[in-house]
Amino acid sequence: FRELRPTALETVLVWLPRLPAGSAIQKLLPTAVERLAEASPQEVLRLLRQPDSESLGAVIALCGRLKLQGAVAGLVDTLTHPRSTVRVAAVQALDAIGTSGALQALEQSLEDADREVRIVAVQAVGRRGYKGALRRIEKVVHGRGNIDLTERMRFFEAYAQIAGESALPALTAMLATGGVFRRKEPADVRACAALALGRLPSLEARQLLEKHREDKELVVRNAVSRALRGGGA
Repeated sequence: FRELRPTALETVLVWLPRLPAGSAIQKLLPTAVERLAEASPQEVLRLLRQPDSESLGAVIALCGRLKLQGAVAGLVDTLTHPRSTVRVAAVQALDAIGTSGALQALEQSLEDADREVRIVAVQAVGRRGYKGALRRIEKVVHGRGNIDLTERMRFFEAYAQIAGESALPALTAMLATGGVFRRKEPADVRACAALALGRLPSLEARQLLEKHREDKELVVRNAVSRALRGGGA
C-alpha cells in the first residue's frame, strides 16, 4: 500500500466501505488513504471538484478528519453541490478544519436553501464564536423570516455565543412582556431570547431569566427553565 500512487485515492475510497468488516485489508487501507491524502493535496482538490464522483462524500469526510487546510478551496466548491447531504458534510469538514479561512468560507451556508445546512453552519460558527458571521446571524435574529422554532433557536444561541454580553440589551428587550410603549414579541421569539440568555454567563442574564420563571406563555416558561439549567433546546 505504500506504493500506491495519488490517482489510487479515488478507487480506494470508493471500495473501502465495501470491504468485509474486520478483514486485514479493511484495517490497513485507512492508513494508506490518509497517507495518500496528506501527501497529495492536488489529488484531493481534484476529487473535491468532481461533483459526480462516488468518492466525494468520503473525500469530504477525510478532509475534515485530517483537518486538511489545503483542501479549503475545494470544499468551498462543494458548498454549492446540488445534494444537501454533500453541503452538510462540507460544512462539517470546514468546521473541523477550523481556520479563519475555513470559517469564512462556510458563512455562505448560513443562507443555504436547505434547513439542515443552515443549522449545521450556524452551530459551527456559534460554537467557535466566529465574529465574521455576526452580521448574517443578526439578520435572522432581528428579522421575521419563515423558519421553524428549532432553527430560530439555533440562530439566537449562536448570536449570544458570538456577541457575548453585547447581546444582552437586545435579548432583554425581546424577552420583555411588553408595556405601554413597547410591543410584545411573539412567544417563539421570546422563547429563543430566553435560550440565548442562557448562553451568557453574566449574573444579570440569570436574574432576568429568574423573573420570567412564571411567564404566561408555556413555550417561554419551558425555554427559561432549560436556560436556567444550562441546557439547550
